[in-house]
Amino acid sequence: MTSTTTFLDLPVDVLLLIFPYLDATSFLRLTSTCRALHNPDFLHDATYWSRLVRTTFRVPNQPVVQNDGIRWQKLFRRLLTQSRIYTWGNNEKACLGHTYESHTAATGIALPGLRRVNVRRRMHISWPAAMQGTDGLGVISDVQCGGWSTTLLTSAGALYTVGVMDGIEFNPGRPPYLQTPMVQPTPLRYPPGHVQAHERIDPSTAIKQFSAGRAHILGLSDSGRIWSWQNIEHSALHVRFVHHETQEGRSLGYGTVLKVVAGWNKSAALIEGVGIVLWDPLKREDGDAEAEDAALVLESAVVPKTSYLQSRGKRVAERTDEDLALAETVGEVSSFVVLEHVALFSTTLGKVFASEIFWDDNQQRASDPIEVDISQTGESEPFATDVQGSFRSFAVFLRSGAVLTSNQDRLMNLLQSRSSNESLWRQIPALQHKDVISVAFGDYHFHALHSSGYITSYGTEPGACGALGLGGHGDPEGRLRGIRYQGIGGDGRLVPHAYIEGRRVWFEEEKQDWITFITAGGVDPAEAAERLRMALGSPDIRCQGEVSEWIEQQGRDWESKFNLQSADDDGLGAYFALSVSAAGWHSGALMLVNEDLAAKGYKYVWAYDHFPRLRLSNGAEMPGNVPFDEWRYERPAFDLEAGP
Repeated sequence: MTSTTTFLDLPVDVLLLIFPYLDATSFLRLTSTCRALHNPDFLHDATYWSRLVRTTFRVPNQPVVQNDGIRWQKLFRRLLTQSRIYTWGNNEKACLGHTYESHTAATGIALPGLRRVNVRRRMHISWPAAMQGTDGLGVISDVQCGGWSTTLLTSAGALYTVGVMDGIEFNPGRPPYLQTPMVQPTPLRYPPGHVQAHERIDPSTAIKQFSAGRAHILGLSDSGRIWSWQNIEHSALHVRFVHHETQEGRSLGYGTVLKVVAGWNKSAALIEGVGIVLWDPLKREDGDAEAEDAALVLESAVVPKTSYLQSRGKRVAERTDEDLALAETVGEVSSFVVLEHVALFSTTLGKVFASEIFWDDNQQRASDPIEVDISQTGESEPFATDVQGSFRSFAVFLRSGAVLTSNQDRLMNLLQSRSSNESLWRQIPALQHKDVISVAFGDYHFHALHSSGYITSYGTEPGACGALGLGGHGDPEGRLRGIRYQGIGGDGRLVPHAYIEGRRVWFEEEKQDWITFITAGGVDPAEAAERLRMALGSPDIRCQGEVSEWIEQQGRDWESKFNLQSADDDGLGAYFALSVSAAGWHSGALMLVNEDLAAKGYKYVWAYDHFPRLRLSNGAEMPGNVPFDEWRYERPAFDLEAGP
């Protein structure tokens, strides 16, 4: 008798090889045909859903959550209709994508006896606001901030930029040449004769991965071509190398470009078989013919010991002695960043290496990488999975869930063998084992993106510009979130308490209205006056820090605070952060916005809230006639050394 093999008789490994060939509809239909295939191991297969999201929408990989299939499945559903860009901070060169006339800060509450007052903020936005002019761009899959710009990538592979790429560009010996700020998202162009990515998809110009540097942008096309821009009004230059061969039209093989990174003052690319290649950003001179479509990089440097790739089809017998040595000591580059003077990379061995970038004999060079010790952090598993950073700051992610932060100055002491009593690493409590996906650094501030879809802020906002996204401009709302300002218009620095659990960026308008109401004294300003002075006007940071933590807990538990539950059946809430970026004095985030949920809100159910009255951790009791307030969660053990 002849036996019949059914689909379910196939080994699981074979089934998993078939899934990538199915679109989402076909995959869901297949998994719904029987109970065996409707198993969560198949239905929520992380490899399938993460690949589908990244290939369909060009969303960058997120190594920390690449095995979370449920999360990727939910993102796929919501990316189809709900991607929005929010920006905040300094808008001096229109880098936030808001017209100056629209810079209003809602500082009034729609309650009886009160009216809404709009205050013009020409240069700063301290609460996240939706970028204008994005409605017709389709699905937005990534956002990155440059020094004076913000750039978006669409699922069609087109790049759009607001602001200016180079905010201080000038030509020596000639009158200053200033770039024109673009308030509306403007498509980045290609030279004549090339398909414009915002008009039609073509492998040579559709961008699959890009990187925004301080004053230039690099893009890697579907075909594997590197493009470079340094002015929104100028067309791109195709980057080619004199000393290195690059290949197009294939995903693997010698010369294939795997990733591009635009640093503060350098460009970089990871090229298969070559390693991390560094060069100075390309630039069209004013008046150059737009017909010039390519530029040869004459001077470049390769970071030593970065060329090794695991097998890639190469048999063990074909590996050289150098391959074998690198396999055991360095490993394959898994991620890398380019700081001001340092290239930093992590490898498949869980190690982190740093290489100094310098000029010698009129040639650009990179020093032999030095391994950066991550073992002295108290973590039981010091295995690095990712490295992120920009300008002079960076973060290393460990498999254990720890996040280590540091800066270039400390790293240079190691690279140049200078002794230092300062530890290389900081372990901010709010970042440890809190499911942090990414850390985005500006000049003085930085943000962390957590896998559950919220963003926390740290550092300093220069000139009270709002870069932290916590409200303010030196006003009481920002101080109630934990910012201490140095005089009117001075820098705003977070209190140490904010580094214990973090301060979340609020996208909900009703939360912003609520804190404005509380900052005005709540339902009884006269009764709250002494507590207000104690929390916001005292030189002692303890009261301000603890009240700001109490405020943070109220915002974190907003739904249950008012016994209201979200009707969102996918559990992502009204606002879900997919990525965050920062540079200079501003920030941006790619958000998934459920507008039906956001429109419902929970407005004005707090009309009778009073300014908080707490028993402080040092035993002091805040004055007043209202009952003491309880904490939504356990009060943290405040460590005044937790801050920077």
